[in-house]
Amino acid sequence: MKNTNTNIFYHATKELSTDAFIVWLFYFLDSDNRYETAKQELFDNIVLKEEDRGRPVSKISLERQKNNVDVFLSFIFSDDESEQVVLFEDKTRSSYHGTQLEDYKNKFPNCYRYLYLKLAYINVEEKQYVSELGYDIVTAKMISSAIKGCVTLHPIIQMYYEYINESFINLNNSFHNKLFKEQDYSILWGDEAQKYLCDIIVREMDEQNCDYLEIRNGTSYGRPWTQIDIKEKEYDGGSYWEKLFWRVDIRSDKFYIRLNLYSEPKNEYEKKLKMKHRDSLRQKIATFPEISNLIVGNVTNKGVKECEIVIFFLEDNDLNKLIGSIPSITKQIANFFSKLKWLIE
Repeated sequence: MKNTNTNIFYHATKELSTDAFIVWLFYFLDSDNRYETAKQELFDNIVLKEEDRGRPVSKISLERQKNNVDVFLSFIFSDDESEQVVLFEDKTRSSYHGTQLEDYKNKFPNCYRYLYLKLAYINVEEKQYVSELGYDIVTAKMISSAIKGCVTLHPIIQMYYEYINESFINLNNSFHNKLFKEQDYSILWGDEAQKYLCDIIVREMDEQNCDYLEIRNGTSYGRPWTQIDIKEKEYDGGSYWEKLFWRVDIRSDKFYIRLNLYSEPKNEYEKKLKMKHRDSLRQKIATFPEISNLIVGNVTNKGVKECEIVIFFLEDNDLNKLIGSIPSITKQIANFFSKLKWLIE
């Protein structure tokens, strides 16, 4: 790895820096006929639809932060003078929020393409959601491939190329070896590695025909967590609900995968009911044959909203065996959970 101290992108890591680089790059490659081949390659690899690749473009114009959109790219196809607009939504490590992507499409319904540029790891659920909304995903690997041939044209291109390869592509490519070969679970201090691990788990769940609701992630006291929601149930006409989910997190410097029961009891009856459900789920899961093949950690009784049902510390278990067991455990416990009752007997 080259000295990162003299690479401006290691000091300007925010999304606005990538926005600025994209705008500058298109203008730079359009500024001199000597760069025409590099410009066409950039358009072919990133901007143009497959059926339009190779068509010459001209009259390039870009706008940043227009109506909160990160970048608008306007150009014409030189062969028929047709005007085109491409909308870029740029994410470095964050994800979409709310109805952001839908709103952009509603405000600007006639764009040539809608591009969702994500440098960090993009998990299966994010890919599916973005694609269903009609956005085409542009990854760090795609950007790297598109600019590789023109890194010698300007130091800024060289710096950005080195930055995304070292900070994103090489990092993303390291997740599998770190987790499954080196057993270096410290990589899970990063939320992208956690998303990768949860993607592996849901892929195994799909293969074993095990349903799940969604993958979610967030932070707690600045520490990332990622979870797979598997079952939710309402009681008393919807006034009280409970949810089961698997969570990747850390306790006492040891990463784990644990099954949680979550709810927000509003009174003593709901609290008493939840504790009864927690104990019933713990007793039931202990009888599953898959559990006997794994090393189970000690659950805690801390917390009212979030209760631990079972916990597996990664360094105590074979990760492949653990992931292979999760779908069966999930199906059995979700079935038992669905039969829990509102009344305390």
